[in-house]
Amino acid sequence: MIISAACRAIVNGEENIFKVHRHGDFFLWMKQLHCNYDKSKVESGFIDWDMHKERFVSRAEAAKIAAECNQILSQMKKEFNPNCLYSEDLY
Repeated sequence: MIISAACRAIVNGEENIFKVHRHGDFFLWMKQLHCNYDKSKVESGFIDWDMHKERFVSRAEAAKIAAECNQILSQMKKEFNPNCLYSEDLY
């Protein structure tokens, strides 16, 4: 089950995964906190929770998981791209 949008990036020399409500929030945080990172190497994805642990998944993998778990908003199903999940597809 997809529980959150997330970004994976090297920030201040260390790789981290940041849970965010919307992917754009990551960039706002980095600007506000004056963090050093390479914007071109930020990977947008999602957090999947499988009842045992959380893991970072790509937008494509997240789309498959969200569809299987019936997490796609009913009004969005007509526009839903099964190959790329966006946070707007969930909430």
